[in-house]
Amino acid sequence: MMMIYLIAVMFATSAFLFAMSLIPGKSAVTQRLEEMEGLKFSPETGGRAAAFEKLFNDEQRTRLQQQLFEAGWYTVSPAKMGLRIVSGFVFGATVGLALGTYLHRLDVLFVLLMLVFGVCGGYAPYYALKAAVQKRKVEIHRALPDLLDMLATTVQAGLAFNAALGYATEVARGALGEEMRAVLSEIRLGRARADALRSMADRVRVQEVSTTVTAVVQAERLGSNLASVLEELAEDVRNKRMIRAEEIASLMPVKMVIPMALFMLPALFVMIFGGVVAEYLAR
Repeated sequence: MMMIYLIAVMFATSAFLFAMSLIPGKSAVTQRLEEMEGLKFSPETGGRAAAFEKLFNDEQRTRLQQQLFEAGWYTVSPAKMGLRIVSGFVFGATVGLALGTYLHRLDVLFVLLMLVFGVCGGYAPYYALKAAVQKRKVEIHRALPDLLDMLATTVQAGLAFNAALGYATEVARGALGEEMRAVLSEIRLGRARADALRSMADRVRVQEVSTTVTAVVQAERLGSNLASVLEELAEDVRNKRMIRAEEIASLMPVKMVIPMALFMLPALFVMIFGGVVAEYLAR
């Protein structure tokens, strides 16, 4: 019964920590207003969630914050990621402890199994973050050429670049559309357009987006034809995507060697030599 109570307490602790990590964060403007009014009630400034930031040093915290931006998890802070990591570790250890209790083998082997389960559970949030970063970057890669074509068409039609951005964001979907809407919001709040575009490039960390932002800023500064620049950028992004697809396709024969050796060749050997072996054994 004591082990059952311990498992229940550990599971409840894991669920509580995970629920705390799901509380959406507040924007920087709201936090600044609360600090000016002397309020310290939010989870990020209250000390409960912020204490989990001590799991990371300054370099790790900065890198983790950048990865959260790249994944589009703007309401998740490094402290909340620390909460999720601890929650996953406790949940994994709980699963290992429950398995050992069920099998009635609480020896050193199952203590090691608890640690392994705990490490896997603690790594799960970080793995989900890396998967979200990769998925978001792929989504931005796919949407960027169409967005550039739309911007080039609307600029050629006579719209200003800000108006073209507004029209494109109404049609664009996914991660790139969200980032462009964030750029428009910053511009409407008074931030310079070049700074807002550079801020977007720093958040997403996609090479094509950084190149596009640099080219657009330079074209506006030098007075170049922005529509032509956007068309060239769209064509260049499509060419890079085609080259990348060709590189992936060229690696397919190498990657197919292991599946062929493990699955196809044994089946071929059975088909070729199976009859001969069966006839030999039947004699």
